[in-house]
Amino acid sequence: MKTPIYIDSCAWNYLHDNCIDLVKELPSDQYAIYMTREVEIEIDSIPDEAKSGGVDKRSLKNYIQRNVSRLPVSTTCIFGFETMEPDDTPSKTQVYGGFNVGTFESKEDQAFYASPEIKKQLLGKSKAGSGLGKNEADASLAVRARDAVVLTNERPEKAGPLKSAAKRGDKVVYLAAQVEPSGLSLGQFLATMLDT
Repeated sequence: MKTPIYIDSCAWNYLHDNCIDLVKELPSDQYAIYMTREVEIEIDSIPDEAKSGGVDKRSLKNYIQRNVSRLPVSTTCIFGFETMEPDDTPSKTQVYGGFNVGTFESKEDQAFYASPEIKKQLLGKSKAGSGLGKNEADASLAVRARDAVVLTNERPEKAGPLKSAAKRGDKVVYLAAQVEPSGLSLGQFLATMLDT
């Protein structure tokens, strides 16, 4: 059985900047690679040039597109209907999948989102340029970390859903904070982690 791996949008930056060959590190006979719809939305909103400093992001975008095709990476989402803005117009950011696309949310996932800790991290937060609320993509990954490995480049001390999942003992892998200092390649680190 393949190990499911979810890749956070900030993890793509780390993987790109360190020239990680994902086909070599995450072979398709061992791993099934995913991203949540929320991460896909964040990736789709990456501009060609960063707003501050004019950093060219086209190389990063090409790296992501190339690896999404090569691995391949599948997008997952929860079943739901079109979301609306307060003025009853359709939201530009649609995170749910309709019939034959989204999966039903499990009782465990519902309990995760209903927990006071996660609600506090999600409710009433402003929206980012992607159209998602603060911590929305991280929560979509954190809920998956119970049954899959989540690769992120967040700082482990950063408060939010991923820290909550890691604290719970779920499988959150911090690339710069854990993999890099180990001296192991990503594939070696995951093999060691999954053997224990």
